Amino acid sequence: PARPPLGAYDAESLARCRRGTAVYCLAAGMLLLAFGALDRTRFPGATGALLLVRGAGAAALGLLLVLLRTRPGSRHPRALGVIAAATTGAIEEVLAFAAGGGLQGAESPIDLGTTFAMLGAAVLIPWSPVWSAFACVLVVGEYVGTAIGTGRAAGLLFDDKLTLFVAVGVVAVVITAVLDRRRWREFLRTWALAAVHREAREREKRYRSVVETAGSIIVVLAPQGSVTEFNREAERVLGWSQEAAVGQDFLSSFVTEASRATVAADIRMALAGEPTRAFEARLLARDGGERVMACGTTRLVDDDGRAVGVLLCAQDVSERKRVEEALRESEARLRAVIDEAPVVLFALDRAGTITFSGGKGLARLGLEPGLRVGQPIGDALARTFAPAQAYFDRAFAGEPVAWTGSLGDDATFECRLMPVADGRGGLAGIMGVAIDVTERKQAEDARLALERRLLEAQKLESLGVLAGGIAHDFNNLLVSVLGNASLALGELPSHAPACEALRRIERAARRGSELTREMLAYAGKDTIALERVDVNAVVAETSDLLSVSIGSKVAMAYDLAPGLPAIEADPIQIRQVIMNLVINASEAIGGAEGTITVCTGVVELGPEALRETLHPPEAAPGPHVCVEVRDTGCGMDAATAAKVFDPFFSTKFTGRGLGLATVLGVVRGHRGALAVTSAPGQGTTFRVYLPAAGAAARVEPPAAAGAPGPGEGREERTVLLVDDEEDVRAVTAHMLERLGCSVLQAGDGREGVDVFRAHARRIDAVIVDLTLPRLSGDRVFREIRTIRPDACVILMSGYSDEKATGPLAEAGLAGFLRKPFSVADLEKALGGAAREGD
Repeated sequence: PARPPLGAYDAESLARCRRGTAVYCLAAGMLLLAFGALDRTRFPGATGALLLVRGAGAAALGLLLVLLRTRPGSRHPRALGVIAAATTGAIEEVLAFAAGGGLQGAESPIDLGTTFAMLGAAVLIPWSPVWSAFACVLVVGEYVGTAIGTGRAAGLLFDDKLTLFVAVGVVAVVITAVLDRRRWREFLRTWALAAVHREAREREKRYRSVVETAGSIIVVLAPQGSVTEFNREAERVLGWSQEAAVGQDFLSSFVTEASRATVAADIRMALAGEPTRAFEARLLARDGGERVMACGTTRLVDDDGRAVGVLLCAQDVSERKRVEEALRESEARLRAVIDEAPVVLFALDRAGTITFSGGKGLARLGLEPGLRVGQPIGDALARTFAPAQAYFDRAFAGEPVAWTGSLGDDATFECRLMPVADGRGGLAGIMGVAIDVTERKQAEDARLALERRLLEAQKLESLGVLAGGIAHDFNNLLVSVLGNASLALGELPSHAPACEALRRIERAARRGSELTREMLAYAGKDTIALERVDVNAVVAETSDLLSVSIGSKVAMAYDLAPGLPAIEADPIQIRQVIMNLVINASEAIGGAEGTITVCTGVVELGPEALRETLHPPEAAPGPHVCVEVRDTGCGMDAATAAKVFDPFFSTKFTGRGLGLATVLGVVRGHRGALAVTSAPGQGTTFRVYLPAAGAAARVEPPAAAGAPGPGEGREERTVLLVDDEEDVRAVTAHMLERLGCSVLQAGDGREGVDVFRAHARRIDAVIVDLTLPRLSGDRVFREIRTIRPDACVILMSGYSDEKATGPLAEAGLAGFLRKPFSVADLEKALGGAAREGD
């Protein structure tokens, strides 16, 4: 590169060079004079040589004073040392040697390429014709010759006249300096510039080393935007060679269109001297690819502060951006999973302050992601934190913890707390995850409730089988007891002493019949006869009976809502439910003073409320009439309340019957629901929910008037009696005969059909039991109707009429006789069947 002008170097450097030159000239002169007194005895055969040389790339010639020693018998003297040098840089050419002094030849006392910095300090003497001629004339020795203006000169030898030569040389230097002051000043200036150039070249070398080995792209731009420098990293990343890149317009050749405006604006700011900042831009590679760069610019100025260009430094961040983008995508996917998953993720510092929160489960707690960051966990979950305090304490002690519990009013979470250690092994905080298992818990509760209902249904089924067997066998016994008592009463005069005993037997038999009905009602085996019922009217009709059924210190209170919708129910069973609940409340109060309140109203029972009650599977949400019986008694704990409707459980003494169990059975039979609320010392409240009637209920026809007594204006009839119990057949046949009937008997269903077939024309009525061996009662009915379609058939059973008859009523069944029965019941059934036949 071209050397900069003198003005490019500061005055201090030039002054330093001038001072050094003056000192060196003085030292060189003294040194030359010292050699004038050289003791030839110490250096035998020593001679001196004054050589003219040219430095590499230098226009000026140099002057060397070399002390030589010639070995005996050798043509080539050996250099003892360099006395002075008058040029800089490497020696490019020794211009001349003395012919007579043995310096001609291939071997030179000074190697070509040796720098004067190695040989010693340099004195730069400008080459001029004046100095050349003066030196050649005054020097003592053989004149070799000179070629002025050709860039070559002669070398001079001297031997025994060394002192004179040195003196003349010093004088020549002084005279030259005085006579040619302009050239001497030029010499000093050139010497100073050479030193400055040497320093500049060193700086340039260091600059180039830094630029070319830098790991960043470095591009120098001219003010008009063309590339002036392009380092190796730029070549590697962008694929351009330095030769191809220099001179190109940077914006159009190296910057994408999307980033061009940003880069141009930053370059303009740098040239204007305005503060710039780091920015990102996309640069174009030679192959058309794009590289994401983190860039910065710096203004370049000259000595006068004028902008001469812009240095742009860029770091390839394409891979980092790709990794960042992949990380952002991964974080976005993770965030999407967290935001949609029913979880709560949170982090606490060791002081218990929330540093992070997220997850869809926060909505269950009425919170938003990040809403409570910066708050203590105890404040964020103030209402529900107390039960979890112990778990957090264990976690802060360094123990991983897991538990399932409530973190909200109606939210259940599976929680895990994991201690997080810091770099020193201490506790940095806690990471927590809480999985919302509310729906799973609800599903589990529903499953358990279903299991309980299934177990209850299985228990009811078992009880139903048991109750059915008991009802059948026990009612057959009661038929014999009640029938014989009724016959005996009919044969005795009313004032006979045995009549009262027979009436007590009859009442006991009827109470036994009621007991079987209660068992059947609990088991759901006793189908009810539905009709439209006004619950308020039932309560009012039962109030007198309720008053005499409770303790003397217990008061009754009523709160009946007006305008209740009707329900479809059996009024007798509804009355029984109210009676049983009131009697149970009275027993809970005991001998203390208390109050029993009966309330009615309308309730919209939703699915959630329905799940909290005891109800059959067919119960449905909707409007329900509620009958509430509330007492001020001793109350119950939760364990007792859970078993209060069990027929085999009672808090009273043994033998209290099936009061509350019957209530549950009746409510189930009406597709209703039942709930109980109680606490020790706070009384108990029973609520019975019965579905409001949505359509007109089937109205039962009024009971027919009793048929006339035996022999009262009626002809003798023939009745076929079919029952597998001999005692039942005997007493029933006796009662029929008492009523003036002729009786045919059969012990099973098949026999009954055969007897009817044999006497079909003379049989007026058939009384058949529902449960028979060989052929059931309903099959007997159908076969008899097949034999004679107008046959009058009465079905008898321990079940209710609807449960027993079912679809037979529509097939022409004449009547139903429920066991046990008296003569009057039998007579009524026959009378009704006779009218049905008419």
